[in-house]
Amino acid sequence: MKQAAPKRRFDLHRIFSSAEIVLVGKDLGAIWRNKGTRALLMLLPVVLVVLVPLLYSVAISFLPTEESLAMPERLAAMLHGLEGHGPRQQWMAAFTTLLCPMLFLCVPVMCSVVAASQVLVGEKEGGTLETLMLSAMDTRSLLHAKVTCCTLLSILISLLSFIAFAISISVADLFMGAPYFLNWEWIACLVLVMPAVALFSVVFVSWELCRVHSAGEALQTMGYLLLPLLLLYLIQFTGVFRVTAPLLIAIAVGLGVLSVILFNLTSRQFQPECLLSRSPEG
Repeated sequence: MKQAAPKRRFDLHRIFSSAEIVLVGKDLGAIWRNKGTRALLMLLPVVLVVLVPLLYSVAISFLPTEESLAMPERLAAMLHGLEGHGPRQQWMAAFTTLLCPMLFLCVPVMCSVVAASQVLVGEKEGGTLETLMLSAMDTRSLLHAKVTCCTLLSILISLLSFIAFAISISVADLFMGAPYFLNWEWIACLVLVMPAVALFSVVFVSWELCRVHSAGEALQTMGYLLLPLLLLYLIQFTGVFRVTAPLLIAIAVGLGVLSVILFNLTSRQFQPECLLSRSPEG
C-alpha cells in the first residue's frame, strides 16, 4: 500500500529567515520601550477613531430637528435608505459613511510612519542601522524585516482601533436610531485598503531614508501620505462622486503594486553609503 503523502504545514521560516524573525522581535521590543513612540501609537488611534466620533455623536444629538438642518439633496442622494430618518440620523449616517473611513485610514498611515521613523531613521541617527548593514545579514533581508515589523504593528493597531470604533459608534447609532454604519465600503477599507495603506506608508518612509536626517524630519513625510487621503474623502461633500467599494479595491491593488516597486527600488539603494550623511550639512 502506498503511504499517504505527509500534510504540508505552514512554516514561517519559508517566508522569513531566522535572522529576520529575531530582528522583527527586537524592533517590536525597541518600539515598545520607547515611551514617546509608544504614547503616539496609543494616543493617535484613540483620538481619531474614538474621541472624534464620540464628540460628533454628542454634538449631533443636541441639534434641533428643524427643516433648515435637512441634508442637501446632492449629499442625501449619495446615501441610500435615509428617507425615513430625521436630520440627526441623516447627518450621523453621513459622518460614519463619508468621513469616518478617512479617520480610520489615517491610523495606519500615522502608525506606519511613526514606527518606521523609529526603527529606520532612529537607528540611522544612532548608527546602529549601518552596523546591521555590515553584518552577515544581507541588506534586502534587513529591509524586509524592518518593513514587516512596522507593517504588522500598524495593522494590529488599526484592527484594535476599528474594534474600539465599532463598539463606540454602534452604541451611538443605536442610541440615536441611525442606520448601522457597516457596509461594503467599510469592509473594503478594513480588509484591503488598510493593510495596503500600512505597507505603502512604511515602504515610502524607507524609500526616503537616504533623504532624511532625523526621525522628526521623517515624520513630516506623513503629510504627503495624508493629503491624498483627505482630498479623496472630503471631495465627496461636493457631490461630485462617492468613494465606493470597487474604487477602494482598485486603490488597494494600486498601492500594493506601488509598494512592491518602491520596495525593490529601496532595496537597491539600501546600502551603508546612504547612511554616511546624518546631518543636512554632511
